Amino acid sequence: MRSIYNYFIKKMKLTKEEKKFWQRHFHIEKAEDIPKEWGTFKRIDSEEDDDFFYFLSLRVTSILEIHLKETLVTDAGIKHISKFKDLEILYLRNHKKITKESIPYFNKMESLLSLNITKTKITLTDICELLNNQSLKEVFLDSEDKEENILEKAFELKERMPNCNVYLDTSFNTDVFGNPLKPIF
Repeated sequence: MRSIYNYFIKKMKLTKEEKKFWQRHFHIEKAEDIPKEWGTFKRIDSEEDDDFFYFLSLRVTSILEIHLKETLVTDAGIKHISKFKDLEILYLRNHKKITKESIPYFNKMESLLSLNITKTKITLTDICELLNNQSLKEVFLDSEDKEENILEKAFELKERMPNCNVYLDTSFNTDVFGNPLKPIF
């Protein structure tokens, strides 16, 4: 019984690295002060990187929405992000080091409804070949000038994921006036 108690006490304490992380980013001193469930996490043009999400995923179990634009996150960071339960919206705009290597992690995100991967290295071809997350309702990505057979790829993706709308070259499903935009298929 004593060893179980010691295990939980040790689990509650922050390592030196964790303590430094939580103090620096959130001004939190003790493990018990870290919220396990978060609503939304947003960062634009900031220093968050793969290590940031590694440390965050050690203590936070659930985040509903993550909005990142121009951070330092790569495929390794997506691996850590995939550990958050209940993640419904993942917005990863303008991350040149996010590639098709992240797609298996997107497939593991059971609650994911919306995925924005505009201005990443992921192409429609990559999505068509690798994405198979049945919970997704919408995916936003950029088309490449040299990408061929866009409609064929979109049709193939629609067959595999019939409840998912794919939008090309936009980050929204409505225009500036609130009118719905049409997905590619």
